[in-house]
Amino acid sequence: MKKKTIRGAVLSLIITLGLSTAAFADGMGNMDMSKGTEKSMNGIKAELTFNKDNKVKTGKNDVMITLHDNNDKEIEKATVKISAEMDKSSDMGTMNMDKSKPIEVTLENSEKGQYMGNINFTDKGKWIVTANIVVNGERQNVQFDVDVASGGPNWVVVGGFTGIVSLIIIVAAVKKKQSSKVRK
Repeated sequence: MKKKTIRGAVLSLIITLGLSTAAFADGMGNMDMSKGTEKSMNGIKAELTFNKDNKVKTGKNDVMITLHDNNDKEIEKATVKISAEMDKSSDMGTMNMDKSKPIEVTLENSEKGQYMGNINFTDKGKWIVTANIVVNGERQNVQFDVDVASGGPNWVVVGGFTGIVSLIIIVAAVKKKQSSKVRK
């Protein structure tokens, strides 16, 4: 009876940890963007948004630029490219300036006035993101200041996998010990 209880508890713990880790990791990929930074230039309003919480970290980030005209109508047929480079005047960026190269990304038109893609920031610090927007043959450049924080590992996912592996090792050790007692 005791053996079945332990086995059931360990199995349900493994399943719970595995499902919660998978659900958490899956929820991170949604591109439900929050309100970002908005700038206007020559009749175009451009809003820059990152991830769903608008927090920018080193590594891969979802990025979206939303374009509107003076009448607040979405601009649907535009070409949008962004380039990002570390701010050379920033004290935080001076240490890693040599290895931080400018990043260029072409954004895809996903919905009315929304242009999305991914950008991979290499270093933490202040970055200048320039949106190169071409509408009806006219080119506009809009600059945004972006503070990039250190990304680090996702400790919930790492902890979940570590917990599952630890449980498997413990169960294997207990089973081996039990099988060696039966042989004697």
